[in-house]
Amino acid sequence: MDYAKLTVADLKDLLKQRGLSATGLYRKQQIIDVLEEDDAGSGKPAEPEEDDAEEEVEVKAKSKRSTKRKASSPVPAGPTKQPKKAKPEPTAVDTPTNKSAPKITEAQFASAGAKLDIPIDEGVSSSWHVYVDPDTGIIYDASLNQTNASNNNNKFYRVQLLEDASGANYQTWTRWGRVGEHGQTAMLGDGSLEDASAQFEKKFKDKSGLKWDDRGEKPKPKKYVFVERSYLADDDEAPAQSGASPDGDEPVYAPPKCTLEPPVQSLMELIFNPKHFANTMQALNYDANKLPLGKLSKATITKGFEILKELSALMNNSSVSFNDFEQLSNQYYSYIPHSFGRNRPPIIRTLEMLKPEIDLLDSLSDLKNADEILKKAKESASQIHPLDSRFRGLGMQEMQALSPSSSEFSEINQYLHKTCGSTHHVKYEVQDIFRIQREGEFERFDKNEYTAGSDRRLLWHGNTNFGGILSQGLRIAPPEAPVNGYMFGKGIYLADMSSKSAGYCCPYQSDGHALLLLCEAELGKPMQTLTRASYQAAETAKEMGALSTWGQGRMAPKAWKDAGCIHPSLTGTTMPDTTEDPGDTNVAGASLYYNEYICYDIAQVRLRYLLRVKM
Repeated sequence: MDYAKLTVADLKDLLKQRGLSATGLYRKQQIIDVLEEDDAGSGKPAEPEEDDAEEEVEVKAKSKRSTKRKASSPVPAGPTKQPKKAKPEPTAVDTPTNKSAPKITEAQFASAGAKLDIPIDEGVSSSWHVYVDPDTGIIYDASLNQTNASNNNNKFYRVQLLEDASGANYQTWTRWGRVGEHGQTAMLGDGSLEDASAQFEKKFKDKSGLKWDDRGEKPKPKKYVFVERSYLADDDEAPAQSGASPDGDEPVYAPPKCTLEPPVQSLMELIFNPKHFANTMQALNYDANKLPLGKLSKATITKGFEILKELSALMNNSSVSFNDFEQLSNQYYSYIPHSFGRNRPPIIRTLEMLKPEIDLLDSLSDLKNADEILKKAKESASQIHPLDSRFRGLGMQEMQALSPSSSEFSEINQYLHKTCGSTHHVKYEVQDIFRIQREGEFERFDKNEYTAGSDRRLLWHGNTNFGGILSQGLRIAPPEAPVNGYMFGKGIYLADMSSKSAGYCCPYQSDGHALLLLCEAELGKPMQTLTRASYQAAETAKEMGALSTWGQGRMAPKAWKDAGCIHPSLTGTTMPDTTEDPGDTNVAGASLYYNEYICYDIAQVRLRYLLRVKM
């Protein structure tokens, strides 16, 4: 049926016949969208956002009462300055009171001397900027999200207090709609700072249920969630790589010469490739358009972990209801925006659904660190080459590409190829092997004296976000992360089979390239040995005086040898003897195919080699 040929009245009749609500559907295309979704049978259609519909009605009503409030898109150049007159006390608007210092973190606060980028919302004229209170430094910009899986709602509300270039006119801008769409807009206020502030705080309270001063408090049920943003400057406007200034009298910009060896240069380009960042986030359903990586605050990531921890606790309680899972899932998606299109957001109620979300937050943490290094590289682009700056940002004491003809390269290459599991269909093409050393990591490793006996091994670790890993080292999940997202508790996971670790590299996100680490790990004696998952393994290992857990698999290397054959500094550390193929372990009840080793202290592990591989 060609809905476009029908009248609005006919379309609403069709909605009624199908038992679909017409509430909030004011435009013909809105009604057509709902009918077409119903035709497609792709699950429950997205229900109209009722409070957003009320918003539109409210704006229309106010525009009839006063020309001082305007609903528009895009925004006009600015309000006409009103003649000064006695201003009546606002009736339905809460006037701002006691603008205290922010109660959240510095991400919502303009500290003295900080280089910030506070973007105006899309659709706002460039003649405006976001108002920052000169006394408190509070940034009057609020991003609000609300997810309701039952109603298939995944919506946003943006409110900004705007100041024009003259500093004489102020308005409050609002935009609302479904995540992924532009939505509707309105400009509110009579031009005064007092009224614009009152409008801003009223809108914030109407939508979130919280006063603006209390924005860091726990979100109210069935209300929007305030998502804290970071305003650190992105410095996206890097110097032009060629061409002169408009006046023609300035020299052409030429970056300083790069001092890195070609293999290291190429590695920096791979690690800090924005396209690969985007692919990683997209694969995990993160909506980077709604909250770009550069604007994502660490406090928001922490909040996401806390909610996942609450969800994991529900999974251990048989008395909880479906509604309990839904409420927390809605809250999580409100803080951490996901791209579901018009599909209903899934309720997180199983471990299988929880684990990808933990992986997402782990990845966002690493990507955030890498993104910060990129920003610093742009800031110093006139002094040193961007690739040199990225390398310095990693804090590496050594990164030396090995000669393919060296025995060091040959031994590692053999370790890679000879420990490929029979169940893993992986083919490696080694491009580079780097001997690496992180600043301070070797000293930290050597000075730790464990009461348990020593058992040092050279083991594999695979991952995707090496900007964060090389700059911060391998880390253990934070306390706020749920423990049941990790098979043997929170720790650093390593393997003696290269293909086991390669499975975590996701080369499809980076044009077939993968990075693998070889780590020297102090496992200690004895290790806790387990044949199946135990989320409390970190605690039980500590109770028995063990440093690590050995998750025993069915297939493993048959023998071990001294790793001094690779480099003299590894003498005393062991690695698999690849002259003999891996085979059955005959471990009774082993649920894993391959061994896993989990260290519960970051000081037990130091990075030794980084392999760049095509897979």
